[in-house]
Amino acid sequence: MRGAQLPLAVQLRDTASFDSYFIGPNTEAVAALRELREPILIYGSAGSGRTHLLQAACRLHGGAYLPLAALRDIGPAALDGYASPHAVFIDDADCVGMERTWCWALLRLLDRLRSEGRRFALAACATPDRLDLAVPDLRTRLAQCAVIGLRPLDDAQRAELLRLRARQRGLDLPDEVTRWLLRTWPRDTGSLLAALDILDRGTLTAKRRLTLPLAQSLLGSASAHKAPDR
Repeated sequence: MRGAQLPLAVQLRDTASFDSYFIGPNTEAVAALRELREPILIYGSAGSGRTHLLQAACRLHGGAYLPLAALRDIGPAALDGYASPHAVFIDDADCVGMERTWCWALLRLLDRLRSEGRRFALAACATPDRLDLAVPDLRTRLAQCAVIGLRPLDDAQRAELLRLRARQRGLDLPDEVTRWLLRTWPRDTGSLLAALDILDRGTLTAKRRLTLPLAQSLLGSASAHKAPDR
């Protein structure tokens, strides 16, 4: 499937919007992507929310969303035709970094977008100087973007996020369950919200209010899910 056809196949998550993103310490990244006055590269570890933010920006500004991890098997031809949309949002920019043909294709796309004054943003796992890239010129182009790191939530912010999302679902989340989740569950936002989804569905199925024993039963052994130290 050629690049010009891909916008029909690549879908944005229904939940990916700025309204549904818990900003926490990342006001700079959110403001920059909302305005999109210059090319932007956001970076962060897995679970930092970079895909959520990139898709939220794509939804707000329109244009094309390119998840390179999903398009990798198609080959660099997947980028054909993407200099035309008024805005382009490139996710997982680092995942093809050691493939020269991909690097050159991405480099050509970025140069054309910039030369024609089109807006674009990218997401990657690290700053340009720390990415493994087969083509040095691509590192230079990425470094010319406004590079903004996503900061992880602290425990107080994670607890606030869980309480907020629970209220939105109509779920009464006891403080002891919140504390248990933060002690025993992976602390990235995606994992915590996935756990909350399991608890919400479990209480509806069981027709019981949420308690710590019920949470432990629904989520299984805490030791089996405990995130490794980083």
